Amino acid sequence: MVHRAIAGVISFVLPGIGQMIQGEYRNGFMIFLLTLIIFGLIDFLTENWVAEIAWLVIGIVAGYLAYQMPER
Repeated sequence: MVHRAIAGVISFVLPGIGQMIQGEYRNGFMIFLLTLIIFGLIDFLTENWVAEIAWLVIGIVAGYLAYQMPER
């Protein structure tokens, strides 16, 4: 498996993918899918910069969660 720091960075950029490369396919896919839905709704309903900030916040949380996963 990938080192958890690398998974955290990957999940920061693309939320959920870090969990998927660590073997948590269901959780990673759900995080990725929910991120796309939330980003799409916020981008559609508000200004573009608000959606970018939401993506940043979700990326930070997803990166932290991927980093905290135990190595197998």
